[in-house]
Order: sequence, then C-alpha cells, then structure tokens
Amino acid sequence: MTLNEYLKDKTALFARCGIPEAEEEAWILFMTLTDMNKTKIRFSAEKDLFLLFSKEKTEEFDRAFLRRAEGEPIGYIVGHAPFYDLEFSVGEGVLIPRFDTEILVESALIALGVKDLPVPESDGEIPKVAHRGQAKFPAREEADPARVEESRPVVILDLCTGSGCVGITIANELRKRNIPYELRMTEISDEAAAYARKNAEKILGKGSFEVEITDLWPKEEIKADILVSNPPYIEDAEMTELSREVRDHEPALALTDGGDGLAFYRRIIADLGKYLKDGGVFLLEHGYRQKAPIREMMSDGAKGVVCVKDYGGNDRVTAGRWEVSL
Repeated sequence: MTLNEYLKDKTALFARCGIPEAEEEAWILFMTLTDMNKTKIRFSAEKDLFLLFSKEKTEEFDRAFLRRAEGEPIGYIVGHAPFYDLEFSVGEGVLIPRFDTEILVESALIALGVKDLPVPESDGEIPKVAHRGQAKFPAREEADPARVEESRPVVILDLCTGSGCVGITIANELRKRNIPYELRMTEISDEAAAYARKNAEKILGKGSFEVEITDLWPKEEIKADILVSNPPYIEDAEMTELSREVRDHEPALALTDGGDGLAFYRRIIADLGKYLKDGGVFLLEHGYRQKAPIREMMSDGAKGVVCVKDYGGNDRVTAGRWEVSL
C-alpha cells in the first residue's frame, strides 16, 4: 500500500463515519502524527507505506484514525492543540482551546495598552486599564527591560481557566515584551487544573504563575489589573445540538452551567469589585446571543462597557472598566 492509498483509505473511513471535510481531516491527523508537511507527503505519495514507517508505527496510526472515526477530537488523540502561536497540552477532562477565544486574548492585551496589535471590531473602544493604558507598552522589538522591570507587575486573574490558554497566552505576550506579570488562574476541575499547571510550566516557567482549585474565585481576595474568563456558557437545552466530538468527549462541566448559560456571569459581575482594582478591566467571553442579557447585569461600577466581535463577526467578548473613585 502506498502512502497515497493509505490516505485515500482513511479519507473513505472518515466519510463513512460522517466526518465533515473527511479528506482534510485525514491529512491534518496524518501530518500531526508524522510531523510531515503537505509537500513531503506529496513527494512521498507513491512510496510504499511500510518503507516509510515500521509496522508498529502504522498500527499506531491506524488506532489514531479509528479513534477519530469514532468521534474523538484530534486534540485528545495527539495530546495537544494550537492556540495563538502556542501549543497547549490537552486530554480528556479539559476543554480544547478554540480559535474564536483568541479574540479574548487580543482584547485583553489592547486593554493593557499593547500597541502592536490589530484593533478588533467592536461597538465601542476597548477600555484601557487605568495607569496601564497610558504606559504605552512597547512592541516586542522596542521593549526596554531596564525600564519596564522597574514597574510593578501586571496582575492577571483568569477564572475558569481550563487548559490555561487565555491567561498563559496573555502572560507570555507580556513576557515577550519584558513586562513583569503575576498570573493567577482558578479552576474547579482537578484534571483541567493539572493541564493548566503543565502548560504554564512549559510555556512560562516555574514560579511565574499560580493555579488554584476553587469554585470560580480565589480563596484569598486579590486586586487584579485585568480579569479574563471564558466560563461555561452553553444553555443546558442546547447541549444535545453540539457536535458529537464536543458533546461526547469534552467535559460538560466546562461547557454548560446546567441552566440558562448565564450563571457564571451573574457571579462574576456581582463580585468584580472584590477582585478587580479600581481602574482595572474585565473581559468575558460569551455566546453570540448573550450580549444583551450580560449587559443588563452590569452594576454602576462597570464603565465603558463594550462588546467585541470574533473573527466570524459574532458578538463574543464583553469588556468594561471597574471604576469606583476614578
């Protein structure tokens, strides 16, 4: 069997199992398993598969393709998933990072005053963290470590962190610019928290973060410069409408609150003043139909509230600045 015949066979398998874009999925999985790019695969297309890989390796590939055919997400099969320009370890028990969530990271960096980013579409200007927005954080290549290290760290609070992809990516972008930070992540699931720690150690290094297993809020009150969260927001009634990859494999705890999908926003917004400094900014990812009800929850302390659209043009992130005395 040639490599080309093998890929056609796996494409047919995926098609029979109802996987959309069967050929593309087969290629993506094979490239991920083998570290071969498309050019190398095409160059080797007519070569005998068993001359390229051992019997043990091809059997390993077969098992991976079977797992995908049965609906398991590719991220779980290969053990990692891309997010921003990083790779995050994932597996059963933790939500796989989504592309649309990258807009939450970019919006947070803009709120911190980072200048070298495209401005996303929104219904108003993304609010800046007080005193941070005026600092005009430099682009990566312009960073002056001697200057920025004299300032106090940016305190980042990431609620319902899951794999840690949001908080870790924000911290990593600050680190690239020599901007000091303190990252606090909270997670209720032991399994997900373990992945967040693993990812933070791999990307940021030890000692630069903390992952706390708790129900939403840290046990010790802190005052964050920026608060981000991608909480469970799918309505319980909508769970049956999800794709089988998500519904049957990813943790329901990370997907839904078991009710109307708004429970976590009520809790977060009610206690913003306890955990966000005066002049700090909050950014909350949500479903495309949840902009209005979340806006209605806002208290008097939330100023300049805006909604940012994702890359598909859907309402995705609600942001605002917490002001008491400013």
